Amino acid sequence: MEEESRLLIGVMSDTHDHIANIAAVVGYFAQRQAALVIHCGDWVSPFSLEYYKGLPCKIMGVFGNNDGDPVRHVQYAGKFGIAITIQDRFLAFESFGRRIAIYHGDHNEITEALVASGKYDLVCHGHNHSPAIERFGNTLSLNPGTLVPLDKEGFPGPSIAVYDPGGHRAVLLRVGDLLNAGDDPLRFGAGS
Repeated sequence: MEEESRLLIGVMSDTHDHIANIAAVVGYFAQRQAALVIHCGDWVSPFSLEYYKGLPCKIMGVFGNNDGDPVRHVQYAGKFGIAITIQDRFLAFESFGRRIAIYHGDHNEITEALVASGKYDLVCHGHNHSPAIERFGNTLSLNPGTLVPLDKEGFPGPSIAVYDPGGHRAVLLRVGDLLNAGDDPLRFGAGS
């Protein structure tokens, strides 16, 4: 697949109303022409959806343990014209030739079972704010981290992930490094 035709899926989680980081990530996904954005939950306040308006694509996501008003989230998405499919804690779908599961991640046993099942090519999860990409057979387990400005050992600061469904690989990116990611974010970083 040629680089300019590569489909990219943006993956984020645990945004927790950090508006400046949400705006930076949405701008990055728009600039890179993401074909889809996945959100693994903990959006927190419905008002933050206003900052997703610049996305050129649909959002597929779930609610997390800190999302208290699902009805208002859906209302605000409609108010701001955001194409979104959002479920409670789990969402499974097929897109770009890949079977994808999204789970917030608040129960490790469930996350591990989804990955171990082999039913999905990509399992996206969050909750613990620890960015990680692991491969188990043909399944990628992907935790994009958080947009909360904190440090985790080995990966300081807010982070996201980009997934290439054609190459079945992903890379983690620090939000602070998005301007330096170049035209092909999958050419460097913690890809799997």
